[in-house]
This record gives sequence, structure tokens and C-alpha cells, in this order.
Amino acid sequence: MEGIMNVMMVENEVLFEENQGTGWIILNRPKALNALSLQMVKDIYKQLRVWAHNESISLVCIKSQSEKAFCSGGDVRAIYESVKLNPDSMVPKEYFITEYKMDLLIHEYKKPVLVFMDGIVMGGGVGLSVGARFRIITERTKWAMPEMNIGFFPDVGANYFLNQMPGRIGLYLALTAKIIMKGDILSTDMADYYLDSSRLMEVEAFIKSHVWKPENIEREMAEFLKSVCVRPHELPHNLNVEKINQYFQYETIDQIINSLDEGASNGDEWALETKKTLLKKSPTSLKVTIELMKRGKGKKLRESFAMDTEVALNFLHTKDFFEGVRAVLVDKNQMPKWNPDSFNEISDESINQFFQADWKNESNPFNSPNDN
Repeated sequence: MEGIMNVMMVENEVLFEENQGTGWIILNRPKALNALSLQMVKDIYKQLRVWAHNESISLVCIKSQSEKAFCSGGDVRAIYESVKLNPDSMVPKEYFITEYKMDLLIHEYKKPVLVFMDGIVMGGGVGLSVGARFRIITERTKWAMPEMNIGFFPDVGANYFLNQMPGRIGLYLALTAKIIMKGDILSTDMADYYLDSSRLMEVEAFIKSHVWKPENIEREMAEFLKSVCVRPHELPHNLNVEKINQYFQYETIDQIINSLDEGASNGDEWALETKKTLLKKSPTSLKVTIELMKRGKGKKLRESFAMDTEVALNFLHTKDFFEGVRAVLVDKNQMPKWNPDSFNEISDESINQFFQADWKNESNPFNSPNDN
């Protein structure tokens, strides 16, 4: 019944509510910083599909119960443990395909989606938010694609949206796993509005006080958010765009490292620190990611997710993924030992193999245009 709150809880990890034409998805796994479990992505994907065909729902909002994090990413530790227990586990395959379908659905959703990106927004959290129509950040928002830190690669369609960023910023963020905030998030088009966190309840109250209908939602929401949010030019920017474009203009990791090395030898502290950052990453991940970004140029979004799926499944057979998860998320000693540990040991052929998954009697679900 319209106007009556209908609340249902799914294993305490996600809450779904319906209120006056709005469907609410509330992430509720605070101890894990809302890392997306397989059950969470399955439930969110299912609910989005239900609301897509529910005429009483005109708007979907996604938020977190926690002030610390909107969503810190996918639950890669659970994937790691499932494969450790059973190398033939189907959990990773089901996880990545469902997560990517959920993300793609948000991009293509026929109804407006509004996301409160308060706190940590990383990896899977970016995938959950980047395709939304209204994306709100706060002073607490920390945005990143941090997969490079665990011997993986920036997925969730990153080869599509990072390639849309100005200059070489997308490649820089992909390779360094750099955290950005405030003005940098807006200038890279990863969010639309900046609002002080103290006013989040005001926006939520506004949404809940309206009976939303398809004909008025876009205009009224945009006007309201514009009236309460800070103008982008008033926010600080910390990305050194000039240096990023200078040092990351090249097509191979060797060229980028050499360029940074030359800059460092000439006294450029930024180049030195960036070089140190890159050399801590998995050489395999760096090379695969550069190739991914090159192949992603000009691709349609569904094609980008198809490519991510192939690469993700292949990473599950690498030593670096398990070593990265162990070092960062399990033992937490932050000292992964990459294998191979140098660029020279990685052939172009071995990189190409990451883009060719063996589907056996199946096929990549994103190669079918109507499969969502």
C-alpha cells in the first residue's frame, strides 16, 4: 500500500524498504565495511529486477547504515577462501557474473537511481554507484579502485568508465590505486553532487516526504540537490593532472616507469613517490591492467563487462591474487611476494591469455545483449 513502509531484512546484510514510490537498498554489513558478499549481490540484483517492473516504484535509493563506508568493495576474502578449500569452486564465477550483471543493470536502469556515497567507496562500491543517475558524496567520501593492491585488476567496468576520465587520469588511478576525495571525484565524473554529511538526513527526509512519480522525479530531484549541495568549483582538487598526463602518456608499464625514473633523477619528488608506489604492485597486475585499459577504449559498456569477466576468471588461477589477498586481507602484513616479481619475466603471450577464458559448454553471459 502506497505510503506504508514495507521493511524486509535479508540475513541482516541488506535491507529493502518501499516508501511513497521509492525503493530503498540499505547496505547493512558494517563490520566488513559493507564488502559485498555473494548473497548481497544476488539479493540486490534480484530486488532491482523486481522494482524495474513495479509501477509503484519510481525511484531507487542506495545507502549505507554505516558512517564509515558506503561499500569497501567485493568480499574477495570469501572468494579467496572458497577457492582455497576447493580449487574447482563455482562461487567465484557466480560471484563475478552476478556482481557485474548488478552493476550493468544500474547503468541501464530505466528508473532513476540515487546513491549516497558517504564514507569509503572502493572497488565493488564504485561498481554499485558509478552507473547511478544521482550520485552524492560528502567530506567523508574516499573513492578508489584498489584492486592493484591485492594482485588483481580494476574490474566492475572500470576499463569503460576510467577511460572516460580526462587525459591519463583513469590509467593513473587504475595503476596506482590512488584514493581521491571531494573535487577530484566530481571532476572525474565519478559523482554529481557534494553535500556536507550533516545534511544527508535532510535529503533523505525530502525524498521520503514526496510521492514520486515518473513525470516529476528528474526535474524536482535535480533542482533540490542543486539547492542544497556545494558547487564543485568551491571544493579542493589534489590530483596533479599535469604530472599525470606527462608521466602516464605511454603505452607500456616499462615506459611509464622509465619516465618516472628520469623525472625522479631530475629532482621530481612526485615522480619518485609514484614510481615507488608502482613498484610495490604486482608486475602481472600492472601489465594486465594496461592492456585492459587499451582494449577498453571504444568498447561499449556490456563489452567492457564481458572482458572483465574473462580477466577475473583467469586471475583466479594466478599466484599473485592469492598472495595479495593473503598479505593485505588475511595476514595483513602488507608484504606480498609477487611471482613473477619483474616485468621482464612476463611475456606478451601470457598477458593475452588473461583475455581468453575457457567457457567449456557455456558462453560469456555478457555476449548476449538481452541477458541481464
